[in-house]
Amino acid sequence: MVPIDISMRTAIAGVGAATADVTGSTLKIVGSFEGLRSPAVSAQLHEGSKKGLRGPALFPLTITHDTKGTIAGSIELTSAHLAALRAGHCYIELSSEKAPDGNLWGWLLPDGHRP
Repeated sequence: MVPIDISMRTAIAGVGAATADVTGSTLKIVGSFEGLRSPAVSAQLHEGSKKGLRGPALFPLTITHDTKGTIAGSIELTSAHLAALRAGHCYIELSSEKAPDGNLWGWLLPDGHRP
């Protein structure tokens, strides 16, 4: 979760969930979202420097361009990306028309880990 201020309430809203499975070096992401205040325009896998910190985009994901829809992707990861994923540094960021710098953020955490 990323903190927002009062001025962002008119643009940022919604919920989402995703699962990520790794087989070898392939990461498969499947998820959904709903309740956005404007249609989704993009989603990417990002890597932060630490768990909970935002960072640069690594790979684009496929999304439904609507206020409700799906997120999906199949990505070949390097050993460095795999290490970052296992450390909890990777997250999905979904942007919308009214929130082009991010509307929903979700960190990919290994089973048994909490933010």
